[in-house]
Amino acid sequence: MRLSVAPGKPESEAFDRLRNRVASALWRAIVAAMPILAVSSHVAVGHVGNAAAVPALERLGHPVWRVDTVSFSNHPGHGHHTGTVRPEPEIRDLLQGIGQHTGWRGCAGVYSGYLGEAAGAQAIADAVDAARSIEPELVYVCDPVIGDNGRVFVREGVEKAVRERLVPRANAVTPNAFELQRLSGHRVEGVQDAQAAAVAILEWGPDIVVGTGIPDGDDLAIVLVTVESNHVIRTPRRNRAFFGTGDLFSALFLAHYLDGRDPQRALARSVAGLDVATAATQAAGTVDLALIPNLDAIVHADRPD
Repeated sequence: MRLSVAPGKPESEAFDRLRNRVASALWRAIVAAMPILAVSSHVAVGHVGNAAAVPALERLGHPVWRVDTVSFSNHPGHGHHTGTVRPEPEIRDLLQGIGQHTGWRGCAGVYSGYLGEAAGAQAIADAVDAARSIEPELVYVCDPVIGDNGRVFVREGVEKAVRERLVPRANAVTPNAFELQRLSGHRVEGVQDAQAAAVAILEWGPDIVVGTGIPDGDDLAIVLVTVESNHVIRTPRRNRAFFGTGDLFSALFLAHYLDGRDPQRALARSVAGLDVATAATQAAGTVDLALIPNLDAIVHADRPD
């Protein structure tokens, strides 16, 4: 069997292109099956923290090494909840146990989110360092959960610990508009403000800052800033807020970024998935994400170029 080639093109070039495509597809399949460490909150009812991130990561093919920082009945935003915060020694013990059992071999990425207490940040930082010593290409996405809508809702000391221990180690940071303002010290009232704030955070060490929920007239903007470029995607405002959108977005961004290491493509796919999730949740008339019934559509969503 002969490979058909375009006129004037040496057959070896066609074989080279085919070989490169096959190698790329094979590598992407390998990466998609590599484990991800996920350290965040968990709720029994609803989908926030790991309860949002883990289903998405697993549906995209990644085994997940999951550590819950808190275990609550539901999102506290409902006005009531029960449950417990996992103490730092337990978080550290679990992370060290994962390292001892796996040797961190094959760990493709780390996602971190909500912390129940400040001390947990150092345990996560130590785990990231240990995993990176074995897997230098590991990608760490930090969702710096501090607050939203003008209000800090984490315990005292968490904000400082996230800023000092986690953000500098992250490859990508995914703050909402309020968190972007708190971390950078810059006012964030629009896209240009958000871009300036993101540039300030890049100086601490991350390669990528993605600011979400940025006010932009009748829309909300998502801004992606790297040392080389800025990129903005706008989406229509929904008529209410939903619980777990930041957690889901961060997990999607990590998985999609691992699939090709293209931040703009990862952003487009993640925003598309989030649009599917919020549209379905609004149609369902809930504030807890309608995640599971729509999971396939969410993780495979894309936006036109």
